[in-house]
Amino acid sequence: MINELNEIAVGIDLCRKSTQITFYNRKNTEPKTVAAGSENSKYQIETPKELFSLVEEETERGTELLAEFFGSCFERLSGAGAPDCLYVMVTMKKMRPVWASAVTEALKRRNVLEENIYLQDHRESFFNYVMNQRKDLWNYHVALFEYETDRITAWELAVDTRTKPAFVRVEEKSHVFVDEKARSGMDEEQWKKEKDRRFLSQIQEMFKGKVFSSAYLIGNGFDKEWARESLRFLCTRRHVFMGDNLYTKGACYGAMARCGMAGSGDYLYAGPDMIEYNMGMEMLVRGNREYYSMITAGVNWYSARHVCEFILDDTKDIVFLSRHLDGSQMSHTVTLTELPKRPNRATRIHLEMEFVSKNRCRVRMEDLGLGSLYPSSGKQWEAVIDLGRERKESEA
Repeated sequence: MINELNEIAVGIDLCRKSTQITFYNRKNTEPKTVAAGSENSKYQIETPKELFSLVEEETERGTELLAEFFGSCFERLSGAGAPDCLYVMVTMKKMRPVWASAVTEALKRRNVLEENIYLQDHRESFFNYVMNQRKDLWNYHVALFEYETDRITAWELAVDTRTKPAFVRVEEKSHVFVDEKARSGMDEEQWKKEKDRRFLSQIQEMFKGKVFSSAYLIGNGFDKEWARESLRFLCTRRHVFMGDNLYTKGACYGAMARCGMAGSGDYLYAGPDMIEYNMGMEMLVRGNREYYSMITAGVNWYSARHVCEFILDDTKDIVFLSRHLDGSQMSHTVTLTELPKRPNRATRIHLEMEFVSKNRCRVRMEDLGLGSLYPSSGKQWEAVIDLGRERKESEA
């Protein structure tokens, strides 16, 4: 009898006040969000109050606390059974470098393999959620309205089928304020009508001249008691859904796609953090000259990293190749200055490549020598390749 591995895909929506966690394994038909609190906030796990400030101050305690918090979140997955392998996607409103680094390190401390750690922002989680729903729900445009403390923000998802794979974009369209300043002393009934009017106006402006298949409302501020005319308009000839676990489910769907539990189809999320370049270099592999891929276009820059080692073949110039999604190519040369003189193929180089922004790629290299005959000099080199600037210069 062959026992199937219990591989679990996990989506964590990490927010300042509360966190949500969703999981999927092959025993389930769809991702399941873990219940945690009361009926009014049944999916909300309280985030440690000092966590965000400690991480953003880049303290060791911040990473330690984040690892502890992830551990407590994973304990809530007991219903999924003991995992043989975890694939974890963490989503945040905006994934900044300090968080990308802290989340990755904290999950590694919880014994999650680095290659099984994925990161994305809320926009991409919305994309992953929508594209895993029935196609009639996203045949046309899709709207997302998020009610936060002081405002309602509107987002629009659109699929561009003219490209292959089809590009999917999520754009912020508008926001309306619903705070005390906007209320301006109105009594409760007046304020309900004013909020309804503001939200209706926001919807109508966004929907002008376009067809929307569906709309999603997230946030505890939405209430049928005040959103009467706006919801009546919104629900006319389109599907409307209300809930508060969309991002965590979208993160879980994203983890499933990355680890192969679900297909991604012929659709590519074209987000503001997406790298538009394939990076690599030509190498001799078993005597044949081949292209060696390092970073593939379509991933978020804060997740783009590659580590490898290679032997130098009578050169000090390392030539990296970049290919844009539109097919244009460039080469970028980094010279290993003051490299010790050794016989040919007697120098091994350790290379680390990572993106530091959407269009800037940092390369670090170190001389490892070759065994005891040619010990390492300890020499290191670093270069930042500004792909955006070099692309503009090549087009000038």
